[in-house]
Parts: sequence; C-alpha cells; structure tokens
Amino acid sequence: ANPNNLLSTNIASIFLNSLSEIPAKLATIPPFLILVAPRHTRSERSYRYIIPDRQIALDNRIVQLVCLKCQLTNHNPDRANDFYSCDSCFARESPSLITPDTDAKIVCYCSTCLSNLHRDLGKELINHNARRIPVEKHKLNLFAVLCIEVAHYVAFVKCQKQQDQHEWLFFDSMSDRIHNEKNIPLVDRVPDFEKWIETAGKDKYFFPDLDDLRKQARPSSQKFSENDMRRLRLFRDGAFFFYENSSVNYQ
Repeated sequence: ANPNNLLSTNIASIFLNSLSEIPAKLATIPPFLILVAPRHTRSERSYRYIIPDRQIALDNRIVQLVCLKCQLTNHNPDRANDFYSCDSCFARESPSLITPDTDAKIVCYCSTCLSNLHRDLGKELINHNARRIPVEKHKLNLFAVLCIEVAHYVAFVKCQKQQDQHEWLFFDSMSDRIHNEKNIPLVDRVPDFEKWIETAGKDKYFFPDLDDLRKQARPSSQKFSENDMRRLRLFRDGAFFFYENSSVNYQ
C-alpha cells in the first residue's frame, strides 16, 4: 500500500514492508529472489516510480532463524539476536543432516539450548567455537530488471565481463519494425545504469524531472532521447526485479 501517496520508493522497502504486513520471514537463504512491483489495480502501480536496489542485505527482519533443539524462532523481537552457531555441536547432534552450505538453511541454537549443550563438555569445550549468527553477511545482488509497458517488454541485465567486472546491457525485442511486420531486436550497453540508481536515491529532483518528461509523450515516442526513454522504462515500468546470492554454494 502507498497511504502517503509517495512519488517513489525502493524495492527493498516494499519487500520488507510486505514481510512485516503478512507477517512472514524467509525460511532459508535464497539462491535467487524475484520481487514484483505492487499494483492497486490491474493497470496502475502503487508507486509511480520504483528504485531497484543494487543490493539487499538479509537480516533478522527478513530471514527466519530456528533453534535445532527447541524450535524457537526469531519472530520474537526480544530474542531476534539470541541465536548462535557451533559447528562442533552440529556435527555431534546432527551427523546425518545436510550441511548448511548446501541446503541454505541457517543451522543455529538459541542461547539456552547452546548453554545446555556446553554444560557437561568439560575440557572438550575448548574445541567448540560458538558464535552469534551474522545473518546480515548474506547479500542479494541485483542482476536483472524486466520492464513492461502495456505489451512492450524490455530488460536491463547485468553481464559479467571478467573476474569481478561486469556491465549492464539493455535488451528490447521490439526496438524497430520492418514493413510493420517483423520486430527488430536491440541489445545495447548502458554504462550509466548504476549511476542512475545512485542519483535516483539522492537527488530530490530526479523523479519530478522524469514526471515532466512523462507529460510530454509516451516513452516509446521519438520525442524522448535514448537515455531519457531508458530511465523512464527502468523506474516507471520496472515490474520484476531479479536478485542472486553469490555467497552461498548451491551445488
């Protein structure tokens, strides 16, 4: 919902607000996450412009933690940070379970159960390295945005160049037509993609300026410059936002 009739927001805020309204949390660390722009009618979005966050950090408000022993969860805000991991206890208590690196679940114990497990270990306790669960170390990175205007679909996609370097590409399946019969697709570089997102979050005139452009013509109109058209498609027509988690091994 957009009760304050805000002109813009970011997709991470929408995601977090949705989880709190349900209420719900993610049961696992997801390898991929697809977020959909909310609408209050079939044709109108709840927010005129949506900023696609380049990164979403997972914390205790988003991810569910469950104690392996007593099944206590972090839904209670008073106990949200009261969860620990201990590889030695996990190996001894659950030798047949899948390791946390492959099933993407956070293996943990609440402080009470961990204390009970460590109580009678004696000198063996020195080999146990218990640590508080750092959920926020997991981050989801934006890798694509699918934009829809009526039946016209375009996409912004992050492509890896080499090692840690990447570039953003713009794909339009209906960039032009031949004799009004065949669509001509287009793939082009978008060197300013990340700059647009950064500016949108800081410049208070960014979206009012886009509003002024919208009053002039439709984004498909030739009156728009190439960059203006693509900025409108990204922030106005962004419908599906694709994120990936590169910190977890999903073999």
